[in-house]
Amino acid sequence: MRHSESVDVMEIVSIHPGKDREYQYFTVGLHPWWTVNTVSTDQKAMFASLLPLPNCLAMGEMGLDQLKGPTLDVQMDVLRSQLVIAQGLNKPVIIHCVRAFDQLIKIKREFPDIKKWCVHGYGRHSILAKQLIDQGFYLSLMPSKPDKYVDWFASLPLDKLFLETDSMPDTTILDVYNDVSALTGISVDELKRQMNSNAREFFGR
Repeated sequence: MRHSESVDVMEIVSIHPGKDREYQYFTVGLHPWWTVNTVSTDQKAMFASLLPLPNCLAMGEMGLDQLKGPTLDVQMDVLRSQLVIAQGLNKPVIIHCVRAFDQLIKIKREFPDIKKWCVHGYGRHSILAKQLIDQGFYLSLMPSKPDKYVDWFASLPLDKLFLETDSMPDTTILDVYNDVSALTGISVDELKRQMNSNAREFFGR
């Protein structure tokens, strides 16, 4: 979703405090690759100042990664400490998850008051995708998996999907829309309408 290229496509960028600047529309969270401690008092104050802003749409990306970062137990503690804040401020959450979906589902069940969860950069098969959607997740689809777009869009509920660039170099979100349209036969205009509808439902705007 990129605001700068089209009036009907908006850009939402996930930032990590201290590593990225704020954008017109952004989410903010502690990425598991770079975080070894639960949320500190100073970080709580930072989240309390940023998350209520109208252009801060969600908390994240945060989550679990079996391939990179501290131990999974540490990551789970860090994730829980952020979810407490998201729950208190009634914010949707954007989740990074690599090979830890069972643990993620377990943690999600601990926070039933957080209604909107989205797994960012999803690139796995449609069977797991259906299981995640059944557990209440939205999925933002990884752009480096064009061979899977046909399966995803044929077998998954379109109102639970997002498209993204995942910061791929020399790739715009409109490139992704055009690729998906060519592969699935769904027009770019229809994709825009569906993704914008999903964003309004997920982010509450």
